Amino acid sequence: MSAQSVPEITPLELVREVEAGGGMQIVDVRLPSRVAGGRIDIIPDDAFHNVVGSRLMASSTVQGTGIDPALPVTVVCGHGNDSRVVAGHLIRLGCDARSLAGGMAAWMVLSVPRLLRAPDSLDRLVQFDRMGKGSLAYILISSGEAMIIDPSRHVEPYLRLLEETGATLVAVADTHVHADYISGASSIARTFGVPYYLHSADTVYPYDNRPGRLDIRPVHDGMSIPVGRSPLDVLHTPGHTTGSVTYCVGRQAAFTGDFLFLRSIGRPDLAGKTEEWSALLWASIEAVKHRWPPDIMIYPAHYSSPDERGRDGTIGAPFAGILPQCEPLGFAHQGEFMDWVRNKSATFPDAYRTIKGINTGLISVSEQEADELEIGKNECALGGR
Repeated sequence: MSAQSVPEITPLELVREVEAGGGMQIVDVRLPSRVAGGRIDIIPDDAFHNVVGSRLMASSTVQGTGIDPALPVTVVCGHGNDSRVVAGHLIRLGCDARSLAGGMAAWMVLSVPRLLRAPDSLDRLVQFDRMGKGSLAYILISSGEAMIIDPSRHVEPYLRLLEETGATLVAVADTHVHADYISGASSIARTFGVPYYLHSADTVYPYDNRPGRLDIRPVHDGMSIPVGRSPLDVLHTPGHTTGSVTYCVGRQAAFTGDFLFLRSIGRPDLAGKTEEWSALLWASIEAVKHRWPPDIMIYPAHYSSPDERGRDGTIGAPFAGILPQCEPLGFAHQGEFMDWVRNKSATFPDAYRTIKGINTGLISVSEQEADELEIGKNECALGGR
């Protein structure tokens, strides 16, 4: 069998098959060092095998590799080339194998749209799950108008939804300047001629206080952004960054960015200002604990583990459901919280400094460089892993 005739499966088809309950195993043929930087984690660990391609190609049997010849196999490499060769060899050895089209490069850009229960003032609310990063974006639609929150630079899934629904984009927003992925907000705003909403405190590069080069519509605490018949209220929730905000649809939904996750909080140590930003984060947490109703739905910009998904695959939970499982929300005194942050703080990827520079308009990179910078899951959470 030639490599060109080997069957392929797309990343989205892979997700749909797994979520439908289809048994399968993944064989990642990259070097272990590359796998350590990020892998497909939507299947049980015992169904994931990292076997270097050269070893498999030299084998006349799958015995000793961990591969079960009775289960379908999806072979993964960097860009979908080596995986086709290895999948062809596994087929010759009696396996039901196929290659992941586009490899990990395609997996890292996949965004799976999932319909959420819309608050009363919205007609549709869609969550886009970028599974390779563990990052989430949202489109809110009300009376034919749409707003995108926390988009990645891979804008095709958002444009498809806008075309399918016939909604007119009126705004794009970031909850903060992201460090783990390159935002698509600026380019979307330019393309569609709509405002890019962001807090002005986040237009400064935090590592040396250089002013960024962004064309934004500044938001502030208490501001309201109209989307159709739905006002989107801005709540300043600093701590992960000084300009971090939460966008609220009344008392029904809160898009918290990296301020609050389902099982953790956004780390305040990404700019070398841990003490200062931890104090801001404590104040933000205390404010929402006294302000938000128990049933307000929390929709974050990230998650750490696939088991945070609900039965329908979405990421989100009522505030009351988050309180008991998110350790830092349980502290009664600021001193305890600050000690907890100090004990949890750790190093972060060097790429985060560069990505911050890109997202503040100070650095430009090629598409290939952007792909390299974004490899692997986000590391924006403090605790909860």
